[in-house]
Amino acid sequence: MSCNILKKSLKYLKGLSLNKAYLLNTELNLYTYEDLLFFYPKGYMHLFTLNNISELSNNNNNDFIRVLGKITNIEEINYKNKKGKILIAYLEDKTGFVELVWFKKNNFIRSITKNITVMVSGRVKYFQKKIQIIHPNIKEFYSSSSKSSIKKDSIFPIYSVPKNLKEKGINNSFMINLLQNIIKELKNNINDFFFQDFLNKKLMSRKKALIQIHFPESGDLLLQAQYSLKFEELFLLKLFFLYKKKVTYSYPFTKLGNNFHTFYKYFLPFSLTVEQKKVFKEIWHDLKKPTQMNRLLQGEVGCGKTIIAVLSMLVALDNGFQSCLMAPTEVLAIQHYYSISKMFSKIGIKVALLTSSISDSTRKSLYHDILTRKISIVIGTHSLIQEKLQFQNLGLAIIDEEQRFGVEQREKIWKKDNKPPHILIMTATPIPRTLAKIIYHDLNISIIKKLPLGRKPIKTVHFWNKNRDQAFKIIKDQILEGRQIYIIYPTINTSLKYKNLMKGYQEIKERFKNFKNEIGILHGEMNFQDKNIQIDRLLRGKIKILISTTVIEVGVNVPNASVILIENADCFGLSQLHQLRGRVGRGIHQSYCLLITNHKISVEGIFRIKKMCETNKGLEIAKEDLKLRGGGDLIGTKQSGKSHFRIIDLIKDYKLIKEVFPIARNFFKENPNFLNENKNIFYEYYKNKFKIYK
Repeated sequence: MSCNILKKSLKYLKGLSLNKAYLLNTELNLYTYEDLLFFYPKGYMHLFTLNNISELSNNNNNDFIRVLGKITNIEEINYKNKKGKILIAYLEDKTGFVELVWFKKNNFIRSITKNITVMVSGRVKYFQKKIQIIHPNIKEFYSSSSKSSIKKDSIFPIYSVPKNLKEKGINNSFMINLLQNIIKELKNNINDFFFQDFLNKKLMSRKKALIQIHFPESGDLLLQAQYSLKFEELFLLKLFFLYKKKVTYSYPFTKLGNNFHTFYKYFLPFSLTVEQKKVFKEIWHDLKKPTQMNRLLQGEVGCGKTIIAVLSMLVALDNGFQSCLMAPTEVLAIQHYYSISKMFSKIGIKVALLTSSISDSTRKSLYHDILTRKISIVIGTHSLIQEKLQFQNLGLAIIDEEQRFGVEQREKIWKKDNKPPHILIMTATPIPRTLAKIIYHDLNISIIKKLPLGRKPIKTVHFWNKNRDQAFKIIKDQILEGRQIYIIYPTINTSLKYKNLMKGYQEIKERFKNFKNEIGILHGEMNFQDKNIQIDRLLRGKIKILISTTVIEVGVNVPNASVILIENADCFGLSQLHQLRGRVGRGIHQSYCLLITNHKISVEGIFRIKKMCETNKGLEIAKEDLKLRGGGDLIGTKQSGKSHFRIIDLIKDYKLIKEVFPIARNFFKENPNFLNENKNIFYEYYKNKFKIYK
């Protein structure tokens, strides 16, 4: 496909004014011919059961029908002594007309205008010997200026156009006309990616697939077009990953040395479970290779991920390399520092802590000791990715609770040495982007499924706001049994829509007057010293109820805490809800996660709450989060949302991967330098799509 034509601005496209081109730019992120060509329909309208209007008189009252016609007139009339109004639109086809009726209390369909062709579905009613359809479902179908004939077996595209654009004339009919114009102009400039050897009976040519995806001639041709374009996207993505792996070398760790064996034999704090041993063998297998390890260690809170990190650090040390562990909060970094330092002190290994709170003089000294390799193991926060910090030979980077880091933050740590270090990511709930990379084989995964002995599954219960007293009874009962409680709010002191922490703090003090001196508060705007005071009181049992924001999502370990109540739970993502739930259930006591919402919540919000009540499994939560939020940009830096995929569904199309990837691997073996051949179709695609040469 000619990239020059594809990069042509939409303002030059026939049928598109400069004003509407600007709206497509700003509202739909469509700037070029290529953007519009790959703006696939969100669905299709099938006309297999289309009625003629003249046939409606033969239908029984309340029969469901579907008709296609033109709006010829619209009237707004008074009724009930002028206190109310109804809207009547007259729909005509070649065989007759029918009245479409809306009552004001149910909202008028104000986007309907005269002389547009619409698809109408609803139930037939008879009123004063006239045929009517009350509150019909209407979809604008085709522009009145179109000369195309409409058949009963036609399939028409439906594009995702926001309401504000429809009000400005950019509706489905308008988009159809634009796509017709662009296909006519580009029809002779659409080339295939694949060499002829890779084309087969299942794949359409790219030209035919793009035409059929917008204007399918039949259901079978539409399915073939979708298959071919999905195949293409997966093929190109796999080639990119193969190319990346081809050039991503790291340091091979070839031995298990004295530090590892001494610690494992004499100082291991507990015997490893079968699952922990299996996971470590998988990591050790990766570390021995000269190519970079990218592995996710997924396991529920308290399953033993940290000891795997410790053993991996010892492997790096025995092979002469430094390692670091990056945590998202200072509290969690300090927790790791003390626990790991205690273990390593028994074999004489020095560990450093690097956070934003340490003094300038201490920081400067640490920088020097790390650069000169006097310190081989560093634990810290975002301070580890500061440019001033340089390692002599960083061989292993461990990232804990990775869902709290941005993609760019994580990747900065790759550039701390000449070769990128091996990467081990630890989390209880992978973010959607990470899960997508697992699905697409660019990130290996190890899983520790079992919780330590004695742990009881957390009971998650949803309460509507009107039933909140039942939730607080559970809290009161748990306090009387000696347990501690978290209550989480989505905001600190701003929000008209949600309960905020400051008002909640006053409400809880009033509700639990007998414990008002044992109620603490914690949020992100407090300074480090005040935070530590509150956390210290919590750890010592001096706080019975901690009022907090999501600042406690990671890093707070209180085995005595048995209840977490989350206000306005529907405004949190699934992964975040699961992380918050992980603050309880760390001891031997039965624990509870109480989710409170108003009745007015979205369908997605209801689904998230339902899923939280159904499962405690982090990986299952992450898969559902992937469905809701999208996979993010697998090549770029977005955490979630729509990826560069235009047609692939990360969950539904997983089986297609098994078919496409072997073909891509074979192609790569035969053409390992495919991306280095300037001006070929692959080069142009990756340069413009992924910007890897810029």
